[in-house]
Amino acid sequence: MDISIEIRNLSKNYGKKKALSGVSLSIPQGMFGLLGPNGAGKTTLMKVLTTLLKKTDGEVEVCGVSIENSRQIRNMTGYLPQDFSMYGNMNAYEALDYLAVLSGMSRTEQKIKVPEMLEKVNLLDKRRTKVRSMSGGMKRRLGIAQAIIHDPKVIIVDEPTAGLDPEERVRFRNLLCEIAKDRIVLLSTHIVGDIEATCENIAVLNQGKICFNGQVSELLSLVEGKVYSVKIAAAELDKVKQKYMVTGILVTGSTANLKIIADENPFSQAELVQPDVEDAYMYLMHRDVEKKKL
Repeated sequence: MDISIEIRNLSKNYGKKKALSGVSLSIPQGMFGLLGPNGAGKTTLMKVLTTLLKKTDGEVEVCGVSIENSRQIRNMTGYLPQDFSMYGNMNAYEALDYLAVLSGMSRTEQKIKVPEMLEKVNLLDKRRTKVRSMSGGMKRRLGIAQAIIHDPKVIIVDEPTAGLDPEERVRFRNLLCEIAKDRIVLLSTHIVGDIEATCENIAVLNQGKICFNGQVSELLSLVEGKVYSVKIAAAELDKVKQKYMVTGILVTGSTANLKIIADENPFSQAELVQPDVEDAYMYLMHRDVEKKKL
Protein backbone atom coordinates (compact mmCIF):
# COMPACT_ATOMS: atom_id res chain seq x y z
CA MET A 1 0.00 0.00 0.00
CA ASP A 2 1.15 3.52 -0.85
CA ILE A 3 1.43 5.22 2.55
CA SER A 4 1.07 8.91 1.74
CA ILE A 5 -1.40 11.77 1.73
CA GLU A 6 -1.75 13.89 -1.41
CA ILE A 7 -3.54 17.25 -1.12
CA ARG A 8 -4.05 19.32 -4.25
CA ASN A 9 -5.49 22.84 -4.27
CA LEU A 10 -7.73 22.17 -1.27
CA SER A 11 -10.18 24.86 -0.20
CA LYS A 12 -12.77 24.99 2.57
CA ASN A 13 -15.22 27.84 2.98
CA TYR A 14 -17.59 28.65 5.83
CA GLY A 15 -20.02 30.90 4.02
CA LYS A 16 -17.93 33.81 2.75
CA LYS A 17 -15.01 33.00 5.05
CA LYS A 18 -12.12 31.02 3.54
CA ALA A 19 -10.71 28.70 6.19
CA LEU A 20 -8.42 26.96 3.68
CA SER A 21 -7.35 28.40 0.34
CA GLY A 22 -5.44 26.47 -2.34
CA VAL A 23 -3.63 24.13 0.07
CA SER A 24 -1.32 21.63 -1.67
CA LEU A 25 0.79 19.14 0.31
CA SER A 26 2.42 15.76 -0.12
CA ILE A 27 2.78 13.97 3.23
CA PRO A 28 5.03 10.87 3.29
CA GLN A 29 5.32 8.03 5.82
CA GLY A 30 6.71 9.01 9.24
CA MET A 31 6.22 12.07 11.41
CA PHE A 32 4.99 15.18 9.60
CA GLY A 33 4.51 18.48 11.41
CA LEU A 34 1.82 21.03 10.62
CA LEU A 35 2.72 24.26 12.36
CA GLY A 36 0.76 27.48 12.57
CA PRO A 37 -0.81 30.02 14.92
CA ASN A 38 -4.25 29.52 16.46
CA GLY A 39 -6.89 30.18 13.82
CA ALA A 40 -4.58 29.33 10.91
CA GLY A 41 -6.87 26.56 9.62
CA LYS A 42 -5.03 23.53 11.06
CA THR A 43 -8.07 21.95 12.74
CA THR A 44 -10.17 22.51 9.63
CA LEU A 45 -7.56 20.68 7.57
CA MET A 46 -7.47 17.82 10.09
CA LYS A 47 -11.25 17.48 9.96
CA VAL A 48 -11.29 17.42 6.17
CA LEU A 49 -8.64 14.68 6.16
CA THR A 50 -10.68 12.60 8.61
CA THR A 51 -13.93 13.22 6.60
CA LEU A 52 -15.53 15.07 9.53
CA LEU A 53 -15.83 18.09 7.24
CA LYS A 54 -16.50 18.18 3.50
CA LYS A 55 -14.08 20.13 1.35
CA THR A 56 -15.31 23.00 -0.80
CA ASP A 57 -12.86 22.38 -3.63
CA GLY A 58 -9.68 20.50 -4.54
CA GLU A 59 -8.55 16.88 -4.36
CA VAL A 60 -7.38 14.74 -1.43
CA GLU A 61 -6.10 11.16 -1.52
CA VAL A 62 -5.17 9.15 1.58
CA CYS A 63 -3.04 6.09 0.76
CA GLY A 64 -4.38 6.21 -2.79
CA VAL A 65 -8.04 6.48 -1.73
CA SER A 66 -10.10 9.56 -2.59
CA ILE A 67 -11.43 11.50 0.39
CA GLU A 68 -14.91 11.04 -1.11
CA ASN A 69 -14.83 7.39 0.08
CA SER A 70 -15.44 8.32 3.70
CA ARG A 71 -15.96 4.79 5.05
CA GLN A 72 -12.68 3.57 3.57
CA ILE A 73 -10.82 6.68 4.78
CA ARG A 74 -12.12 6.24 8.34
CA ASN A 75 -11.05 2.59 8.36
CA MET A 76 -7.47 3.56 7.59
CA THR A 77 -7.33 6.73 9.73
CA GLY A 78 -7.01 7.30 13.48
CA TYR A 79 -7.83 10.72 14.92
CA LEU A 80 -7.03 12.34 18.26
CA PRO A 81 -8.88 15.69 18.40
CA GLN A 82 -7.73 18.54 20.59
CA ASP A 83 -10.79 18.19 22.81
CA PHE A 84 -10.77 14.38 23.17
CA SER A 85 -12.83 13.24 26.15
CA MET A 86 -14.52 10.10 27.46
CA TYR A 87 -17.13 9.25 30.08
CA GLY A 88 -15.49 10.13 33.37
CA ASN A 89 -17.04 7.29 35.33
CA MET A 90 -15.47 4.64 33.05
CA ASN A 91 -12.03 3.27 33.82
CA ALA A 92 -9.30 3.10 31.16
CA TYR A 93 -10.09 -0.47 30.16
CA GLU A 94 -13.85 0.12 29.95
CA ALA A 95 -13.40 3.30 27.91
CA LEU A 96 -11.10 1.69 25.36
CA ASP A 97 -13.28 -1.44 25.23
CA TYR A 98 -16.32 0.74 24.50
CA LEU A 99 -14.47 2.59 21.73
CA ALA A 100 -13.37 -0.73 20.25
CA VAL A 101 -17.05 -1.74 20.05
CA LEU A 102 -17.88 1.50 18.24
CA SER A 103 -15.12 0.79 15.71
CA GLY A 104 -16.85 -2.47 14.80
CA MET A 105 -14.32 -4.79 16.38
CA SER A 106 -15.42 -8.33 17.27
CA ARG A 107 -15.47 -9.47 20.90
CA THR A 108 -12.56 -11.83 20.26
CA GLU A 109 -10.49 -8.98 18.76
CA GLN A 110 -11.37 -6.68 21.67
CA LYS A 111 -10.03 -9.12 24.27
CA ILE A 112 -6.69 -9.14 22.45
CA LYS A 113 -6.40 -5.54 21.25
CA VAL A 114 -7.61 -3.57 24.30
CA PRO A 115 -4.90 -4.78 26.74
CA GLU A 116 -2.35 -4.69 23.91
CA MET A 117 -3.08 -1.01 23.21
CA LEU A 118 -3.12 -0.09 26.90
CA GLU A 119 0.32 -1.65 27.25
CA LYS A 120 1.58 0.16 24.15
CA VAL A 121 0.63 3.55 25.63
CA ASN A 122 1.88 2.60 29.10
CA LEU A 123 -1.57 2.49 30.73
CA LEU A 124 -1.99 -1.22 31.40
CA ASP A 125 -1.19 -0.76 35.10
CA LYS A 126 -3.77 2.08 35.16
CA ARG A 127 -6.52 0.07 33.46
CA ARG A 128 -8.81 0.35 36.50
CA THR A 129 -8.22 4.12 36.91
CA LYS A 130 -11.32 6.23 36.25
CA VAL A 131 -11.01 8.61 33.31
CA ARG A 132 -11.99 11.55 35.51
CA SER A 133 -9.03 10.78 37.81
CA MET A 134 -6.45 10.69 35.01
CA SER A 135 -3.83 13.37 34.41
CA GLY A 136 -3.90 15.29 31.12
CA GLY A 137 -1.04 13.15 29.80
CA MET A 138 -2.82 9.89 30.67
CA LYS A 139 -5.97 11.06 28.86
CA ARG A 140 -3.91 11.94 25.78
CA ARG A 141 -2.30 8.48 25.85
CA LEU A 142 -5.75 6.89 26.13
CA GLY A 143 -6.73 9.04 23.15
CA ILE A 144 -3.84 7.67 21.14
CA ALA A 145 -4.82 4.11 22.14
CA GLN A 146 -8.31 4.65 20.71
CA ALA A 147 -6.84 6.21 17.58
CA ILE A 148 -4.59 3.21 16.81
CA ILE A 149 -6.68 0.28 18.10
CA HIS A 150 -7.92 -0.56 14.57
CA ASP A 151 -4.33 -0.44 13.22
CA PRO A 152 -4.74 2.55 10.87
CA LYS A 153 -2.10 3.62 8.37
CA VAL A 154 -2.62 7.31 9.17
CA ILE A 155 -2.75 8.90 12.64
CA ILE A 156 -3.85 12.54 12.89
CA VAL A 157 -3.31 14.36 16.17
CA ASP A 158 -4.48 17.92 16.81
CA GLU A 159 -2.60 19.96 19.45
CA PRO A 160 -1.80 16.81 21.48
CA THR A 161 0.58 18.32 24.05
CA ALA A 162 -1.25 21.57 24.87
CA GLY A 163 -1.59 21.83 28.64
CA LEU A 164 0.79 18.97 29.45
CA ASP A 165 3.70 19.38 31.86
CA PRO A 166 7.23 19.05 30.36
CA GLU A 167 7.69 15.41 31.42
CA GLU A 168 4.34 14.31 29.98
CA ARG A 169 5.03 16.28 26.80
CA VAL A 170 8.33 14.47 26.21
CA ARG A 171 6.75 11.08 26.97
CA PHE A 172 3.90 11.76 24.56
CA ARG A 173 6.21 12.96 21.78
CA ASN A 174 8.31 9.80 22.14
CA LEU A 175 5.17 7.69 21.87
CA LEU A 176 4.17 9.44 18.63
CA CYS A 177 7.63 8.87 17.13
CA GLU A 178 7.44 5.17 17.99
CA ILE A 179 4.00 4.85 16.39
CA ALA A 180 5.22 6.62 13.21
CA LYS A 181 7.73 3.88 12.29
CA ASP A 182 5.38 2.17 9.82
CA ARG A 183 2.63 4.73 9.24
CA ILE A 184 1.97 8.46 8.85
CA VAL A 185 1.61 10.55 12.00
CA LEU A 186 0.41 14.05 11.18
CA LEU A 187 1.10 16.31 14.15
CA SER A 188 -0.78 19.61 14.12
CA THR A 189 0.37 22.15 16.70
CA HIS A 190 1.26 25.76 17.47
CA ILE A 191 4.00 24.57 19.87
CA VAL A 192 7.26 24.92 17.94
CA GLY A 193 9.25 22.71 20.35
CA ASP A 194 7.06 19.70 19.55
CA ILE A 195 7.84 20.00 15.84
CA GLU A 196 11.55 20.61 16.41
CA ALA A 197 11.85 17.51 18.61
CA THR A 198 9.96 15.07 16.38
CA CYS A 199 9.63 16.06 12.71
CA GLU A 200 11.98 16.20 9.76
CA ASN A 201 9.30 17.35 7.30
CA ILE A 202 6.97 20.22 8.12
CA ALA A 203 4.49 22.63 6.63
CA VAL A 204 3.51 26.00 8.05
CA LEU A 205 -0.07 27.16 7.66
CA ASN A 206 -1.10 30.77 8.14
CA GLN A 207 -4.51 32.31 7.44
CA GLY A 208 -5.57 29.22 5.52
CA LYS A 209 -2.57 29.12 3.19
CA ILE A 210 0.71 27.18 3.16
CA CYS A 211 3.60 29.61 3.60
CA PHE A 212 6.30 26.93 3.96
CA ASN A 213 6.62 23.28 3.01
CA GLY A 214 9.88 21.37 3.33
CA GLN A 215 12.46 19.98 5.74
CA VAL A 216 13.30 21.57 9.09
CA SER A 217 16.83 22.26 7.78
CA GLU A 218 15.33 24.30 4.94
CA LEU A 219 13.25 26.33 7.36
CA LEU A 220 16.34 27.03 9.49
CA SER A 221 18.24 28.19 6.41
CA LEU A 222 15.82 31.14 6.12
CA VAL A 223 17.40 32.74 9.19
CA GLU A 224 20.97 31.53 8.83
CA GLY A 225 23.24 34.50 9.54
CA LYS A 226 20.35 36.63 10.83
CA VAL A 227 20.11 35.66 14.54
CA TYR A 228 22.12 37.62 17.12
CA SER A 229 22.63 37.55 20.85
CA VAL A 230 23.24 40.84 22.65
CA LYS A 231 23.22 42.39 26.13
CA ILE A 232 21.64 45.81 26.53
CA ALA A 233 20.48 48.02 29.37
CA ALA A 234 17.01 46.89 30.48
CA ALA A 235 15.83 50.49 30.20
CA GLU A 236 16.42 50.30 26.40
CA LEU A 237 14.30 47.17 25.95
CA ASP A 238 11.09 48.82 24.68
CA LYS A 239 12.99 50.91 22.14
CA VAL A 240 14.84 47.84 20.79
CA LYS A 241 11.61 45.80 20.56
CA GLN A 242 10.05 48.52 18.40
CA LYS A 243 12.96 48.41 15.96
CA TYR A 244 13.89 44.70 15.82
CA MET A 245 12.27 41.27 15.92
CA VAL A 246 13.12 39.96 19.40
CA THR A 247 12.66 36.18 19.90
CA GLY A 248 14.17 35.85 23.37
CA ILE A 249 14.44 38.06 26.47
CA LEU A 250 16.13 37.38 29.79
CA VAL A 251 16.22 40.33 32.19
CA THR A 252 18.75 40.16 35.03
CA GLY A 253 18.74 43.26 37.21
CA SER A 254 19.46 46.23 34.98
CA THR A 255 20.66 44.10 32.04
CA ALA A 256 18.59 42.40 29.33
CA ASN A 257 19.96 39.48 27.30
CA LEU A 258 18.24 39.44 23.93
CA LYS A 259 17.96 37.21 20.90
CA ILE A 260 17.33 39.34 17.83
CA ILE A 261 16.60 38.57 14.17
CA ALA A 262 18.08 41.17 11.85
CA ASP A 263 19.47 41.27 8.30
CA GLU A 264 22.58 43.06 9.58
CA ASN A 265 24.38 43.18 12.93
CA PRO A 266 22.12 45.38 15.10
CA PHE A 267 24.77 46.34 17.71
CA SER A 268 28.53 46.42 17.70
CA GLN A 269 28.59 44.10 20.74
CA ALA A 270 26.09 41.61 19.24
CA GLU A 271 27.23 38.08 18.41
CA LEU A 272 25.91 35.84 15.65
CA VAL A 273 24.31 32.63 17.04
CA GLN A 274 22.82 29.44 15.61
CA PRO A 275 19.09 29.81 14.89
CA ASP A 276 16.48 27.36 16.17
CA VAL A 277 13.09 26.46 14.69
CA GLU A 278 11.30 29.06 16.83
CA ASP A 279 13.51 31.80 15.35
CA ALA A 280 12.79 30.56 11.83
CA TYR A 281 9.06 30.28 12.51
CA MET A 282 8.84 33.81 13.93
CA TYR A 283 10.79 35.16 10.96
CA LEU A 284 8.50 33.34 8.53
CA MET A 285 5.34 34.64 10.23
CA HIS A 286 6.69 38.19 10.19
CA ARG A 287 7.70 37.89 6.52
CA ASP A 288 4.27 36.48 5.61
CA VAL A 289 2.50 39.39 7.32
CA GLU A 290 4.73 41.91 5.54
CA LYS A 291 4.00 40.28 2.16
CA LYS A 292 0.26 40.58 2.73
CA LYS A 293 0.67 44.32 3.41
CA LEU A 294 2.16 44.87 -0.05
